[in-house]
Amino acid sequence: MSLELKHTPLRAAHLQSGARLVEFGGWEMPVQYQGITEEHRTVRHQVGIFDVSHMGQLLVKGPGSLRFLQYLLPRDLEVLRTDHLCYALMCDEQGGAVDDLLVYRLGAQEFLLVVNASRVDQDLDWLLGHLNPSSGVEVEDRSAATGMLALQGPLAEQVVLDMGWSQAVDLAYLQCQKTMLAGAEVLISRSGYTGEDGFEILCGTQNLVAIWRACLENGAVPCGLGARDVLRTEMGYCLYAHELGPERTPLEAGLAWTLAFGKPGGFIGKEALQQQAEGTYQRLVGLKLEEAGIPRPGFAVLDEGGKQVGTVSSGTYSPVLQKGIALAFVAPEYRHPGTQLQIDLRGKGRRVEVVKLPFVPPHLRRTRRS
Repeated sequence: MSLELKHTPLRAAHLQSGARLVEFGGWEMPVQYQGITEEHRTVRHQVGIFDVSHMGQLLVKGPGSLRFLQYLLPRDLEVLRTDHLCYALMCDEQGGAVDDLLVYRLGAQEFLLVVNASRVDQDLDWLLGHLNPSSGVEVEDRSAATGMLALQGPLAEQVVLDMGWSQAVDLAYLQCQKTMLAGAEVLISRSGYTGEDGFEILCGTQNLVAIWRACLENGAVPCGLGARDVLRTEMGYCLYAHELGPERTPLEAGLAWTLAFGKPGGFIGKEALQQQAEGTYQRLVGLKLEEAGIPRPGFAVLDEGGKQVGTVSSGTYSPVLQKGIALAFVAPEYRHPGTQLQIDLRGKGRRVEVVKLPFVPPHLRRTRRS
């Protein structure tokens, strides 16, 4: 018997806009509206809006919250200032990724974790399983009561300005603020998963439709998860279950910068990751096709002699480069930009070149405008 899919409060709005809905992480989500390539172009040149309410939100608060998360996450949250956020991972004892997530620091001892839709239950169990009942730390799953939108593209700031939020120009990259938007209280951050300037907006589910409509009325175009996947692949951003998972560590995924080996007290997985760092391991690289074809996850990466030296983890067609591109794990000696390899596309070897990530330049605004 198949499980009933979850859906966000915007399901009716998606259907009215012509969305094609598909299953994703146990949710029924829009994969596209007018078309993936058109929506990709909208985000790169104008402004698109994504319903990402399938993402989970776990609140960690109370005395000892910082110490608790310092042990569970390899990032050093001690240096994360209030009203800022950072990208982080949770690792198991073997160094594999339990999940990757965003950490919002809302106060000295209050943190919001935005986690992957398919990992909410596992992440909650992981947190609670390591929680000392006498620590004073509380963990609350706010996923069902919280909606989330991603407003992305070079015109994103103008949309929220037109909606009456004048402080948008003062919000720096990876900074967040509680404010009012379209008559509702929101937590808004300058962040995203596309490589373009933009905002992610968290609000109560009861306000999600009103904020979505206000964004559309001020110029945002609805976009689906298909375009979002192309956009993130062009940036070389990891996707859980593709570039990360129990069998894939942050080191292999090129995320060594998230590992604070020197912070006091250590963290779960530290010893295993240190041991891996001292040896050899596969590396995540970008591959650009030099022939026609679109690579897909699981395709073999071959050396020039036809020997398999890696595996594609994500692949798509890049509208910017007008070529097939892939993220792949390869043996370390093949990781250097300029290396010539092949991808086995259904029995035919297609020439590819290892390139430095990202595939296309990001357009993030890392400083305040004012």
